[in-house]
Amino acid sequence: MRAVSLLVLLCCSLLEGQSVSVNDITLSHHEGRENQIQAEEPRIETPATTSTQQSCQPDIYSVLREMSAALAELKVEQRHTTTAVSSMESRLRASESQMEELRKKVQAQAVNQSDMEARFGSELEDLKMKNDDLKSSFNNQVESLKKENEERKVAFSAGLRASGSGHTGPYGTDFPLVYKHIFTNIGNAYNPATGFFTAPIRGVYQFRFHIHGGTGRLVAVDLHKNGHYVAGTHVYQDKHSVSSSNGVTLLLQAGDVVSLKLRANSWVYDSGVHHSTFSGQILFSV
Repeated sequence: MRAVSLLVLLCCSLLEGQSVSVNDITLSHHEGRENQIQAEEPRIETPATTSTQQSCQPDIYSVLREMSAALAELKVEQRHTTTAVSSMESRLRASESQMEELRKKVQAQAVNQSDMEARFGSELEDLKMKNDDLKSSFNNQVESLKKENEERKVAFSAGLRASGSGHTGPYGTDFPLVYKHIFTNIGNAYNPATGFFTAPIRGVYQFRFHIHGGTGRLVAVDLHKNGHYVAGTHVYQDKHSVSSSNGVTLLLQAGDVVSLKLRANSWVYDSGVHHSTFSGQILFSV
């Protein structure tokens, strides 16, 4: 606003100067016409132009000085503005650089996140597979334990005759006895078709056998393991029927076979009362 005011003042001063010059020219132009009148009357010069010019010149110089000062101020302001703009440009470039770094960091984080998601996905699949394997292994172990537990549940008891009554024997050699009347057969380790007990697992087993017979002949039964004699019982009496029993506890391996044999030249009796029996059970596995 100050610069504008100075410009207006300068223009006004210049216009005053031009007005004085025009007046001088006009007076000189009409000077010839007025010679006659001036001859009669003495010409009086008006020194208005000189005084006006003298008063205008200091005003112009003052205006010029003020304009120079204003121009200097404008230059200073321009330098400040230029400095501020440069500073703002520097800050803008710094902000753009920071934005670029942030963008790169975000991109890097996105790539890292993708890699982590892929790695985690792969690890998750591996964990799922391992979990499935563990489940399968666990289920197999459970089934194995169940089977082993079922195998540990071994017990049987059987009578010699399935029906009827009478003596078995005598025979000239040892004769395998088949106990056909099944009281119980948990684990199905005893075979009523052959009379053999087969150990399903390694463990300690207990066996007992009872015999009954008539008078006048030896009543004798022996227990065998894998075809070898282990223990037996026998009884003889001239009058009346007789009974006897025995029992053993054996450590058997899986697959060992235990059976009873009628000793040569002896007999054994059984009936619906089931005098003669063969029993066994597992005590514990080892």
